[in-house]
Amino acid sequence: MSFVRNAWYAACWSEDLASGGTLARTLLCRQIVLWRTTDGVAALEDRCCHRSLPLSLGRVTGTTLQCGYHGLEFDRTGRCVRVPGQSRVPPGSTVRAYPVCERHGLIWLWPGDAGAADTALIPDLPWLDDPGWTRTGGCIHLGADYRLLIDNLLDLTHVSYIHKNTLAGDPAEALVPVTTTREGDAIRVERWMRGFTAPPMYNRARKFAGKVDRWQLIRWQAPSTVTLDIGCADADTGAPEGDRSHGISMWSNHIITPETETTTHYLWAFARNFKLGDETVSKTIAQDGLRTFLEDTAVLEAQQRSISTVGDRATVDIRIDNAPMQFRRILGDMIAREGAGAA
Repeated sequence: MSFVRNAWYAACWSEDLASGGTLARTLLCRQIVLWRTTDGVAALEDRCCHRSLPLSLGRVTGTTLQCGYHGLEFDRTGRCVRVPGQSRVPPGSTVRAYPVCERHGLIWLWPGDAGAADTALIPDLPWLDDPGWTRTGGCIHLGADYRLLIDNLLDLTHVSYIHKNTLAGDPAEALVPVTTTREGDAIRVERWMRGFTAPPMYNRARKFAGKVDRWQLIRWQAPSTVTLDIGCADADTGAPEGDRSHGISMWSNHIITPETETTTHYLWAFARNFKLGDETVSKTIAQDGLRTFLEDTAVLEAQQRSISTVGDRATVDIRIDNAPMQFRRILGDMIAREGAGAA
């Protein structure tokens, strides 16, 4: 299995789970139902312990989730608290409950050992719900292994080839070296491009008349969150030294949750601290962002189909694979440690 289970994963955006509603999700190959009670969000195994109907086909009744087949009601702990037509609840009438937390505009779920769940371990993404920032984003269902997506996000040189009409401003960007640093169970990849043309996406958000200094500062947090501090400023105005006032900055957020071994919930968002109330800018960034990530999706799904066909045939590595290789090593070590603990 290629998953770290003792970690927080984003199940959905908060707005995807309506008050009084349910949402069925497959997360790390497990069928789960999320639902809003009168006192918050809950998550249970999506299966009634009576006749195995998915509980997501039932309805929320205040603080319980009622099965749509025979009306058994479950509380947020997974305990059946009522069976219609009888006063006694049969022993063992429970379903698995999962720790869940709503933070940064997302609903996070812990699929591993419930006793190890610590909300302090939720990735810190404050700009997603800070009033000083505007968020725009969505969710893509990706037909590929989540690790292929993380490989892609840690590889900056692909931008010049896959995203030449959205993110790439100059083909020579592919030749600019990157710096890769390991920070515990995290990877940082950084690249500064000085004196380049602003890419189309940035020019549509804020027109740049001349050359720009551009930055791409990426951080992967185990097991599957990637954030990019990105932007550009008028060339030679001090951005590399810390003065970004002559340009625009954004956080590009990639909150990735494996659905199965070969499919992924890809939650993405841009957060900006300029033109906060400008709906035209929000729409432009959302459209360009979605277009960009669908370009990645097409490549990754083709890659997955190829891998599924050829199996474990050997591949080669090149210089740009430093960060992806380190990420894979860290993730593999974490999965191995969990497996050893379970044994």
